[in-house]
Amino acid sequence: MKIVIVIDSWNEGNGAIVATKRMVSELEKRGHKITVVTTGKYDGDFYTVPGFYLPGVEESMQNMGFLFGKGIKKTYKQAFKDADIVQIQFPFFMAKNAVNVAKKMGIPVLGACHIQPQNVISAMGKENKLMEAALSALFNFCLFKQVPDIHCPSQFAADLIFNHGSRANFHIISNGIPEMYRPSNFERPDWFGDKFVIVNIGRHAFEKRQHLLVEGVKRSKYKDNIQLLLCGKGENSEMLRNISKDLPIKPLIEYVSDEDKLKYLNTADLYLHSSIIELESLSCLEAIGCGLPCLISDAPYSAAPQFALDERFLFEKDNADQLAEKIDYWYEHRKELPEIKKKVLAEAENYRFRKCIDQMEELYIKIQQKTESARGYINVK
Repeated sequence: MKIVIVIDSWNEGNGAIVATKRMVSELEKRGHKITVVTTGKYDGDFYTVPGFYLPGVEESMQNMGFLFGKGIKKTYKQAFKDADIVQIQFPFFMAKNAVNVAKKMGIPVLGACHIQPQNVISAMGKENKLMEAALSALFNFCLFKQVPDIHCPSQFAADLIFNHGSRANFHIISNGIPEMYRPSNFERPDWFGDKFVIVNIGRHAFEKRQHLLVEGVKRSKYKDNIQLLLCGKGENSEMLRNISKDLPIKPLIEYVSDEDKLKYLNTADLYLHSSIIELESLSCLEAIGCGLPCLISDAPYSAAPQFALDERFLFEKDNADQLAEKIDYWYEHRKELPEIKKKVLAEAENYRFRKCIDQMEELYIKIQQKTESARGYINVK
């Protein structure tokens, strides 16, 4: 099939772009022809559109390497030629014209839900219900009310856009756990010693709430023997270093290589996830793929709690005292964690990447068949 991906940015500034790149790579390996329309540069067949920053979030967007794209119809007509399906990843300004051009060309369109209003609002360092409603209306106008089918990475994502008015067919398919995130025989680093090692991986940003993790460790009874790893970088990195100075054990706060990330996910004791905004959570997927149990914030705008095995692995959003209590519980019950890892790995099998891409391929065929049936014939390529 020829699949055209419409996506504002192609830099790995957020989880949605990382997930899209992984999907595109696997689809190409399976023989599909992929064309990307973006503000960036793709190492294959691609078309470039102009990009811009929204006023008020320029600095945050620059830190993430994210540009909003302009929907140039002429570019779309060239990119969509002979396409079997057009997939639109973000409900921003590129989306509206992409939908209209594809429909006029008779090409089926699949939308995607990889962003929620709170992502944009948090980039401004705010929480605002009026802005949430306004952005939801914009997302509906640009995409969610304009297409018959939408890919959602979680039931949470489907419920979210349904509650904001979309009545599309929601297809729930995880972004998946890439093959590399499996249990591996890494040696536990010597510098871990006998410490209880807690890891978090992700961009250092307001909505990720890594400062809460620092505070939770500070309030733990066992802070003298806890090694905290905050693997990543972002606008809050320096702030995290400053507030961590009085921890008894200096935390690791830096961007790490893929090899080190795999090493830590395979040798740490617990994964800690405090983010308040997630439509699925790639970092939790990667953690459970390696068998690492996740202690997760129960934030109402996050799908991540689906990866908590039970109530012992959940803590109240922004509640540092309760987080400290859960850390203390697992410190005292750390001998149970190796056995619990078996349960985590069993759950992870539901999210393995190849299985998820199989489901995406089935969805493409289903949408193509539905479109061609409506025309009075079926001709699946």
